[in-house]
Amino acid sequence: MNTYPNNNGFSFLRFEDANSTVLSSHTSLSGSMVILQVNKQVLLCYNTLRKQWELPAGKREANETPLDCAIRELYEETGQRSSNLSFLGFAHSTNRRGLHKINPIYQTTKQTIDPFITNNETSAIRLWDLTEPIGAVAEVDFHLLFALRERHLHL
Repeated sequence: MNTYPNNNGFSFLRFEDANSTVLSSHTSLSGSMVILQVNKQVLLCYNTLRKQWELPAGKREANETPLDCAIRELYEETGQRSSNLSFLGFAHSTNRRGLHKINPIYQTTKQTIDPFITNNETSAIRLWDLTEPIGAVAEVDFHLLFALRERHLHL
């Protein structure tokens, strides 16, 4: 099984380095994404609807900050708890209708992963070193990880 980006209607445009002061100036942000590293691997979850591996991510709820969204989505989709997330910048992409999306990206590390908590969106979690063949990976996440590999992730 080879690893390949699965478009699924979303296309990666670029990663934008930014600090947290820039975060507060963006008014039209999409949901937050989380990169959790254990040693030199990244945590992915398998989305049962889109049939692909993805980074933990999701839409913000009413009055939720991008950081609060990242913490909640990480737990809901993977069972991992972490409040020590660092803001890295923004992933720019387009959706099915060609609309520009801007997702805040957060990063954290852990020594080990907690047990997976079954939910109706994800069927499994796994650590990935970006080289092992794993099948379909969300295109935006795939290209984002490779864009961040040297600068931020040290994989």
